[in-house]
Amino acid sequence: MTFFRNITIASVLLSVCTATSAEVVKDNSFLIEEAYNQEAGVVQFIQAYQYMDPAHDWTYSFTNEIPITDETHQFSYVIPVLKLNGVEEETNVGDVLLNYRYQLLNTDLVAIAPRFTLIVPTGDYKKGFGNGVAGFQFNQAVSLTLNEKWTNHWNAGFTYTPDAKNAVGDTASIFGFNFGTSVVYNVTPKTNLLCEFAFNNTETVEGQDTKGSESTYYVVPGIRTAFDVGQETEVVPGIGALLGLGPSAVEHERGVFVYLSIESKLW
Repeated sequence: MTFFRNITIASVLLSVCTATSAEVVKDNSFLIEEAYNQEAGVVQFIQAYQYMDPAHDWTYSFTNEIPITDETHQFSYVIPVLKLNGVEEETNVGDVLLNYRYQLLNTDLVAIAPRFTLIVPTGDYKKGFGNGVAGFQFNQAVSLTLNEKWTNHWNAGFTYTPDAKNAVGDTASIFGFNFGTSVVYNVTPKTNLLCEFAFNNTETVEGQDTKGSESTYYVVPGIRTAFDVGQETEVVPGIGALLGLGPSAVEHERGVFVYLSIESKLW
């Protein structure tokens, strides 16, 4: 109960920080991508922290989203830092993601943005922090504005890593896929309640040309708010609870997700 009491207290504190500006918060979800690229000259810096129980693993990621000329084309990179409780407790950098996202459509009702990602093998595969080779990822994000209060987001994608390595150097080509959806309710334009569902299926290298598979199912209720710092910068903190469903519920998986975005017009 202490875990959920802390989540509730943090949520109340976030709602107190609400600003009076009428512009609706966008592109600040947790596990689900919203299909809105950055506007021209507006750069976003995102920090996210995820802690999972009972494994006591955590992940911190730093993301930088940069528009290329305007919102049609966007480049971003993600640097993850992971703490894993294996045979020996380790903390290290994982595989870095280099992303290109195309704003295929952006109207008042529908936004569509496919993302193409190169996974760079920066993590130490011998300690479980990466796959030892380059991989590829695709994600399709679709955002639907239902009315002035409600927005619905959908994600679907896959990850492919040819000749991935396990800790002892065995190799196999692995494939994973993801699916997710979320609803966002605007309590005010600057304070939103979120509820996300995220499913991931991931293959792992068990031996030479031998693969295993595991899946996670999470529902993530949360809250985000935003406030302006000067005329050109917006700060968006958020917090959510990760609650396991299906097999993840059987394993008693639960956790917390903490989010902080700083978005500023730099040119």
